Amino acid sequence: MPSLQTLTATLLSRLARLWRRTAEILPGAALALIIAIAAHRIIAELTPVVSGLLVAVIAGIALRSLGWVPWWAEDGFGWAGKKLLRAGIVLLGLQLALGDLWGLGWEVLVIVVITVAVTFFGMLGMGRLFGASRGTTMLLATGTAICGASAVAAAAAAIDRGDGKDDDGAPVQSAAAAAVAVVTLYGTAAMLALPALGGLLGLGQQQMGVWIGASVHEVGQVVAAGGVVGAVALATATLVKLARVVLLAPVVAGISLAGRRRRTAEPAGVRKSPPLIPLFVLGFLAMMILRSVTDVSESTVDFTADVTTMLLTTAMVGVGAAVDLRRLLRQGGPALLLGAAGTVLAIGTGLLGVLLLG
Repeated sequence: MPSLQTLTATLLSRLARLWRRTAEILPGAALALIIAIAAHRIIAELTPVVSGLLVAVIAGIALRSLGWVPWWAEDGFGWAGKKLLRAGIVLLGLQLALGDLWGLGWEVLVIVVITVAVTFFGMLGMGRLFGASRGTTMLLATGTAICGASAVAAAAAAIDRGDGKDDDGAPVQSAAAAAVAVVTLYGTAAMLALPALGGLLGLGQQQMGVWIGASVHEVGQVVAAGGVVGAVALATATLVKLARVVLLAPVVAGISLAGRRRRTAEPAGVRKSPPLIPLFVLGFLAMMILRSVTDVSESTVDFTADVTTMLLTTAMVGVGAAVDLRRLLRQGGPALLLGAAGTVLAIGTGLLGVLLLG
């Protein structure tokens, strides 16, 4: 049995390592938070058409590409790009209550599931056609099919084999930043186009809400597009979008399982195997169940929504700072093509579902 002196020395050693690690992380994390506050509270509110998450990613990319990332911020940016985004995804589950989703009706839920499945698997199939890497394809497919930047971040955490790279040896954060930019770009285009297209097609507000919620990428973009159409469309679009967000957990779990199966073919010890279901996905599900079975006050939900937004925005600064713009532009062609094709696929599938079932 270890002596008291040995236990004390071990404890002090661990505290010293924790202090050193905190000192390494804190400056960069604080800088990322400051940038996130500026992106979310100032730029995003002045220009609501632009996602605060996208602004944060662009800020991170600009810092890296211009050589303005200070050496003392490197560790903090990297920590924010991994740890804070997972915390944000966990809290995102508290925004979802299963009872609200059941109220949409089985027809709408079928539209949601089919649109997500067709978009996700369709983009996986088109990835090779456009020459996109497997990691980039997976990130774009998840972001387009589910919920934009948050889904990209979740998928990035799932495909990370433990050393910041995917199964092909490509840096995960660089691919994630590119995917966030592409998904947000086309989500914004869809947000602007669908209200006008719905008017031309003669769709009612209920139908428009289902179409927007099933097709537009970001939650904020869905709210903006639904608000343009009307109050009924806004309420319906928001609920339909949340139904898509619920599918984040099984999709990410599937990505993690697929990666685990691929790694079983590798020699032992060559690559790290992540958990079968990532812990942050379990946390997401736990928060969703908590919201569904307990009486969580609206003030608590609103507060955690603000915290979630800031966590994800801060994380996006770290994700963006992993990208050199010159490399992104050289490699961005396949991602842009795949993102455009996936957006068209999501819009078309959602519209078909609305016309047949809505």
